[in-house]
Amino acid sequence: MTQTVSTIIVPVDGSGPSIAAARHAGQLALMLGARVQLLYVMPSGPAELMDLPANRRKDTDADLAQKQRHAEEALAQARAALGASVQGRASELVVEDVAHHGDPATVIVQHANEQAGTMVVMGARGLGGIKKLFLGSVSEETLHKAHCPVTVVHEGDHPANQPGLKALIVPVDGSVHSDAAARLAGTLARKSGASVHLLFAYPRHPAEIGGVGGAMGDFGAMSESMVESFQEAGRQEARRVFDQAREQLGEVRGVQEVQLASGDPAAAIVAHAEQQETPASIIMGRRGMGPWQERLLGSVSSIVVSKSPCPVTVVHQ
Repeated sequence: MTQTVSTIIVPVDGSGPSIAAARHAGQLALMLGARVQLLYVMPSGPAELMDLPANRRKDTDADLAQKQRHAEEALAQARAALGASVQGRASELVVEDVAHHGDPATVIVQHANEQAGTMVVMGARGLGGIKKLFLGSVSEETLHKAHCPVTVVHEGDHPANQPGLKALIVPVDGSVHSDAAARLAGTLARKSGASVHLLFAYPRHPAEIGGVGGAMGDFGAMSESMVESFQEAGRQEARRVFDQAREQLGEVRGVQEVQLASGDPAAAIVAHAEQQETPASIIMGRRGMGPWQERLLGSVSSIVVSKSPCPVTVVHQ
């Protein structure tokens, strides 16, 4: 059973993605009747992050004053974004300012895991290429280690990334993780009136299973009838998974079932989101890969988070 979301934690740093996250969080808070915690983490300096006592130094008064000014500015910008996102209903929001000192990812995860009924809504800060592979980003670290739903919000002018919520895109696969995502989507759909798009992706050919290049040679001799039988099995599985997801959703109007015959589920999910012409959000479960394996191989959820044009919520079991 999905835990009720009573607190939405919004890490803020004054960046564009952070402001976008605050806007999205304000709308979610009104839908869910949740309070908002704006969390500012005063970062440690490089010397403090090294495990060498001789290299550490205490902040001077000027350092502390500068950090305090930046915190106040970032929190004020986030509060303004919250108010703008809900227009005349800002008085209905309960907003708290919280400040901590330390490593941002560690503080965010600890703060979220120490409270019951939390959701984290945060901006995507894009590290690319080799840096992202080995260092990770704050949002990735939070996705891996937080026990609660985590929503990652990008900046952008895509129609699906605009204020409001008209469609909830829910990839499903019959796992406990996708069941948890469907339950949260059902709650949001009933609160917002948004339609729900259930997506099930299955491979078009046995050679696409696992996405391993060169596998086609093992299946190249399959007849057309055998391939069709394989695809029919995928469609039957889609029917079973859709029925299971509808049970988890509960009573929701406007449910669409979309079968995606594709060897690349992440690309198919992102493509569906890109086709949306009204505000949308993806809600999906996360498989239990460890952070190192996930960074090397990439999971469907990680790829969707990085490439989606609209907010993505990743739900743990």
